[in-house]
This record gives sequence, structure tokens and C-alpha cells, in this order.
Amino acid sequence: MNTKIMAGALLAFALSWPAFALLQQQQSSMYGDGWRLVRSIQLGNSGNYIHMVLIDLERDTDKAVYGAALRKLCRSQPDFCRVRFWNEARHVAESVSFTDAQFKALRAEYVFNRAGNLQQMRYACTVVPDKNQCFSH
Repeated sequence: MNTKIMAGALLAFALSWPAFALLQQQQSSMYGDGWRLVRSIQLGNSGNYIHMVLIDLERDTDKAVYGAALRKLCRSQPDFCRVRFWNEARHVAESVSFTDAQFKALRAEYVFNRAGNLQQMRYACTVVPDKNQCFSH
């Protein structure tokens, strides 16, 4: 019995791998002028994702680059969209939570939640030094 269960689980994994690889490839191929989607992480089983984006280092103070990324990433998400931005690949978070070093390297974060009536874009104060739009590390 255990052999059949293991074989079934292995077969299910093998059959699902191409779909997972295709999804990862589609996500990593999303990019624009000055930015690139590194990964999207689902929040539990909600169907909502946090998108982790890499901004070109030399363009990380250009608010237009952030806006372009948001328009492309959030256009098909009418109720929820969350995007986090970094300018160094080594700091891009691999999970929903992140380390202190990853937080210190965070350049911006966008949150839109229609149910909570929330839409907010905040930048690191080194990107936009306006206290009404920034967070300090």
C-alpha cells in the first residue's frame, strides 16, 4: 500500500512539474524598462500574491519605473495587489516575510486591497525624501 501511495505521489509531482516550471518562467519573463519581476509568492491559499521586483540600481529614484511596474503587475488584479521593490538581486525576499537586511534594502512597497479600502505606495526615504510618502529603515 505504501509503495502505491509513494508511486502515486511521485507521478502527481512529475505531472505537475511542467505546469509549475511554466508558471515560474512566465513570472520571471515579466519585465519593463528599468524593472524585472523576480518572483510572486501566494499568500496562503487566497489567490493573492506579493510580487517581488528588482529595480535597476541606476533608476531606483525614478518614480515612473515603479509606476510602470505597478501598471503591468496589477492590471489583472482588480481587488488586491502587493508589490515590493529592491535594487539588488541578493536582497530580494524569497518568502512573504523577510530578514532585517532585506527590509533595510527595500526601496518601495505598494499595497492595494479593495476590501480594506487601502491603496498605498511608500518609498524608502532615500528614494523619496518626503516624510508623507516614505519609510525609514
